[in-house]
Amino acid sequence: MHLADVRENYVDIAYTALVCEHGFVFEGRGTHKRPGANGSSELNGRDYAVCALLGARGLATPSDAMLHGLRDAVEWLRRDGDAGDWLGGHRDGYATECPGDQLYAWLRNGAPRPDGGSRDEGLGKDVYRVRPGDSLSVIARRLDVDWRELATVNGLRAPYTIYPGQELRIPGRPDGREAPAFPGAGAFVIGRSHAAVVTLDEGLIRRGWTRHHNGDGYQAGPRFTEYTRRNVADFQRSRVELRGDPDGYPGPLTWRLLLS
Repeated sequence: MHLADVRENYVDIAYTALVCEHGFVFEGRGTHKRPGANGSSELNGRDYAVCALLGARGLATPSDAMLHGLRDAVEWLRRDGDAGDWLGGHRDGYATECPGDQLYAWLRNGAPRPDGGSRDEGLGKDVYRVRPGDSLSVIARRLDVDWRELATVNGLRAPYTIYPGQELRIPGRPDGREAPAFPGAGAFVIGRSHAAVVTLDEGLIRRGWTRHHNGDGYQAGPRFTEYTRRNVADFQRSRVELRGDPDGYPGPLTWRLLLS
């Protein structure tokens, strides 16, 4: 029906994303596009739709890998799609048993990663072990390094083929930069100015976390704005150490990881 709906005249998958038992996230309509799978115009206009590829028979219980993949999809939509904090199942807005009692209970519990773990178990001190579904750009973002440098230190050339289980050397920081001393949480209050905000902004700009701005591009300045907070939150969601509470207000760890 989703692939060839002659009545509604579309040919695509009407979900925002789909997640399989192995934890792969497949992009459907993607971010900033109205899905067609939520059951009503109101729901489709309000919510993204992520489909866990489960059934009432056969594969009816989500694997740990699938739960990780669903959580990855949520974090992707919050990071790149401006999704909010609310999580729900199809049954929250439409008369259906979807997504099943077990998956719905997991959602109601906040959609935690299995056993409190993360998808970054492949990350070591000096090497990264490639996992299924990894690409060079995904790994580079996870390690917070330039993908070209990652390719160079590992002798990779186009088409940059990598394999699950392969170990990649992690390149060091190009400038050996150390973070300045943390100025204290009082430096980061919405609407207030502090010299440390300039340093924070320079780190955000250097790392490329600048998608929120007033329409004229993100500029460094002493005032801690809502744009600053949202850009910091984007950075926090990108780091396994910080993603548990990505509130956008820098603490000592956010400060060190962003600026070192």
